[in-house]
Amino acid sequence: MAHNTLYIVDNSSEKASVKKYLSEWCSISKQMDIATGYFEIGGLLTLGEDWQKLDKIRIILGNEVTKRTKDVIEEVAQTMIERFRSSMEREQEKNEFLIGVPAIIKAMKAGKIECRVYDSNKFHAKAYITYFRDEYREQFISAMNVPLGYALVGSSNFTKAGLTQNIELNVQVKDEVEQLQKWFDEHWQNGTDITEAVLKVMEMHCREFSPYDVYLRSMYEYFKSHEETVSEWEENESVVYKGLSKYQKDGYNSLIQIAERYSGAFLCDGVGLGKTFVGMMLIERYVKKERKNVVLIVPASARVSVWEVTIKRLIPEILEGFYPFKIINHTDLLLDKNQNLMNQIAQQAEIIIIDEAHHFRNRSSNRYRKLFDMMQAGCKKQMFMLTATPINNSFLDLQHLIELFTHRQEDYFSAAPLGIHSLAGHFKKMEKQLDQVSGTAISDSLDIFGDIIRADKLVTELVVQRSRAYVKRSLLTEQGNNVLFSERKPPTVANYSLEKSYGRLINDFKESFDHKDKNGKTITILSLAIYSPYSDDYFIGDKSKMDEMVTGRQQQVVNLIRILLLKRFESSIEAFKETCIKIYIRLNKFLNDYKDTDASSKRRVERKQAEQEDILRYSEEYAALNQTSIEDIEDSLPDYVWNTQEVFDVNVFNINALLVDTMMDMDTLSKFIEDMMEFKPENDDKIRELKHILHEDTHIQNKKVIIFTEYKATAQYIYRELQKSGFTELYEIDGQTSGDRHEMIQRFAPYYNGCSSAEVTDEIKILIATDVLAEGLNLQDASCLINYELHWNPVRLMQRIGRIDRRRDADTEAHLLADHPELKADRDFAYYWNFLPPKELEDLLSLYKTVSKKTLRISKTFGIEGEKLLTPDDEYEALKEFNSHYEGSTSAEEEIALAYQQLLADNPDYLEQVKELPRKMYSGKMASTRKGYFFCYELPTKRADGSWSDGDGIYRWYVVDSETNQVTEDLHEIWTAVKCERDESRAFNANEEQFSEVRKVIGNYIKKNYLKAIQAPMGKKAKLVTWLQMI
Repeated sequence: MAHNTLYIVDNSSEKASVKKYLSEWCSISKQMDIATGYFEIGGLLTLGEDWQKLDKIRIILGNEVTKRTKDVIEEVAQTMIERFRSSMEREQEKNEFLIGVPAIIKAMKAGKIECRVYDSNKFHAKAYITYFRDEYREQFISAMNVPLGYALVGSSNFTKAGLTQNIELNVQVKDEVEQLQKWFDEHWQNGTDITEAVLKVMEMHCREFSPYDVYLRSMYEYFKSHEETVSEWEENESVVYKGLSKYQKDGYNSLIQIAERYSGAFLCDGVGLGKTFVGMMLIERYVKKERKNVVLIVPASARVSVWEVTIKRLIPEILEGFYPFKIINHTDLLLDKNQNLMNQIAQQAEIIIIDEAHHFRNRSSNRYRKLFDMMQAGCKKQMFMLTATPINNSFLDLQHLIELFTHRQEDYFSAAPLGIHSLAGHFKKMEKQLDQVSGTAISDSLDIFGDIIRADKLVTELVVQRSRAYVKRSLLTEQGNNVLFSERKPPTVANYSLEKSYGRLINDFKESFDHKDKNGKTITILSLAIYSPYSDDYFIGDKSKMDEMVTGRQQQVVNLIRILLLKRFESSIEAFKETCIKIYIRLNKFLNDYKDTDASSKRRVERKQAEQEDILRYSEEYAALNQTSIEDIEDSLPDYVWNTQEVFDVNVFNINALLVDTMMDMDTLSKFIEDMMEFKPENDDKIRELKHILHEDTHIQNKKVIIFTEYKATAQYIYRELQKSGFTELYEIDGQTSGDRHEMIQRFAPYYNGCSSAEVTDEIKILIATDVLAEGLNLQDASCLINYELHWNPVRLMQRIGRIDRRRDADTEAHLLADHPELKADRDFAYYWNFLPPKELEDLLSLYKTVSKKTLRISKTFGIEGEKLLTPDDEYEALKEFNSHYEGSTSAEEEIALAYQQLLADNPDYLEQVKELPRKMYSGKMASTRKGYFFCYELPTKRADGSWSDGDGIYRWYVVDSETNQVTEDLHEIWTAVKCERDESRAFNANEEQFSEVRKVIGNYIKKNYLKAIQAPMGKKAKLVTWLQMI
């Protein structure tokens, strides 16, 4: 039986290509039916204009999904569309202006081309069925015997590769064409029409985009690469997340992304901008969502008053339930009693969050070394560092903090996108750059210093930092006209006299700063021998075995306690008394423990105790009535201040010298305590001035006011004295205050905490508080704030002002003023008062210098440290300087971020619309500065697990100058050139040849300056996202 020779089309040569076969059939056919597993725009474009000779093209696509639910069917169709979209992008790699596509769009709109996806089962068929034109078929003599058409059946998909490149196996079918046509029609009827969706993709790629479209897309892509995608958990389950503002959510998302990439991240927002709540979000995510072992390391002062209070308010279950979460103090790292816990943390902790992380910037400190060792031990850890001041005196401060999670691996940042092969070398370059530009110390070159930091690529990658000015503008964009900010009025000085208040005590106190022991050695207030037993005066052991760091730290502790006494002296008689008595009792305990060392010592000690019997009895009775732990006295001091050495080896320490100096200290303290036993509150000029302000100052009458003090004893004292004087609606809060804190906040600031004056009982008008009030509390019902002490540090003033100088809501304000119209005149202003003793101020500063060896220059109006010793004529500049530091100025990147936030506000649906936009969208505009081409590229990066990004890389902007071909990466310069309004006209005259040359320039630049620097593997390329011609 004879067989006809098979007609094979296999792409083995141009003559045997599917492209040639189909092109020839297009000229004699009226219709082509195509069954294919894949369809790319390149399939039609490969045929040139030949396909246009056909009257009809039907294309049915396959899929590889077996389930047939409605959702799956829709998913299959969407998958086909995504594949087609990708084919459009691939086509644009070599056909930048998509020449030939408009004709395809026109044909689809006319119904000439239709597309369906077969979704009833897996579909792998590949066939091209062509139907003769009637006039062609009729030219044959025996047309009745001529088939309706021919078919090519085999392996070729309708793609450029399937038509021209791949070795395929396709055979021509003649006699069974009607049977194939029936088969095609059956599957066509069962397919889902995707013609409109395919048409939409092509139209989107060929659309003439406006400059604004390109600008908006470029901004979206840039900021998308700096943010973590928000999950359903954050949106629906997180307790903390819903309370965050956008800038806080952005900060949280950025920190997650940075830590995933580098295992460490910094949050360095300014004072009062809610770092605590971003930290809370991190805790909640890692503890509750990811169930990781989380450790929070905080200053002793913030543990209870800030963190535990906030955790108990928002997510109390992590403290009381079975969650893997621990809080420790900075100083716990070194305490012997905690070493078993520290070892467990070192081995098991996965997430380390450090508040006030700048305390770990000294590489030579024991605290730093301990944490460094813990970070290296056990399982791999991620570290989050919260601090407003990561750098103090040198760029090396930041380097040391970074080394905590890089373990001093010099090439840690050699991978994409940084390409830094020596961390130490990088920071040395920064230091050198500062020296070359300024030639002065950092403290004298703050602007230059800031510029270097902001421009540094490593800082940009690792640090999230927003200025207060940025946050304000961000909130305004987020909340619109419903956000109001108070205008801060210059502070009012509350004058008082320490001499009038303290009488003999002030002279005894000043004299204690310069008295001598029996050997003629000068003593500053107290020797505090038991706090520094390793000094030469007391240590008689082998000095070669002494740890110099321990000795140095003990001297620091002594100075801290002396400063504590000075600060509490200025605060109030009660704060000073509490400290003196606690130290006095501690010293007396040492005497009792070691007086039996020898008979002579015992006699001297007992004689001293007999002399001070009344003071001892008074002190013990006072302590019994004021049951607080030593650590509660001064929350701003670390725990080891109160942890003196318990056991003193008589062979190592001179016990007699320790006893002698301790008794001398007790003499000094007993004199202070005796003076205070005679003190009468009615003689206190400071409290008298406070009562006068509350009674007489028109700005404060009948308004809510917060009185801030650093110390609990002072707060309680103020409360008692105001109460005795007839003031009502008072409340005092400190670290030991029991009760429902949320209820207290509602009683003081009901309107900004979800209720009104009518809904609360016992409304509070005067709130006396220590700095225990956590950041982020809404206390804007108040507009008046009194600082009861000197500001030894301007940061404290900033923190306090931030309690009332917060965003206000228009609706809440309307509600408040409807109930309290008497407040209307002053609601737009924030008033504050500073208590200063002008007559004794210089004496206090001199005493401070004696103790700390530091000259402190404090404004006589603001009570804060200034750049110089201020005169009355300088006070305006002092206020200007303070406001500048308080608000900060928006950086170039913050300006761009604010612009992006406004863009999203102006285009609320954009985040959904952008999913439909093509890559390589382009436009043109008239140049606002120089002529050139703007490019937004996605660049490959190396993930934490060693793999490389694929669609989730970083986005960078470039501009190529039209005249010089010079490339710039300056973000702010580029943004200034590209930004435009919605109505910006399109101006475009580039052709494919011109653009091809520019693409070579930018391609070579990226390859040389990025891809080679990060050692990107073969095949990893930069992907063009948008471009803009500026003519």
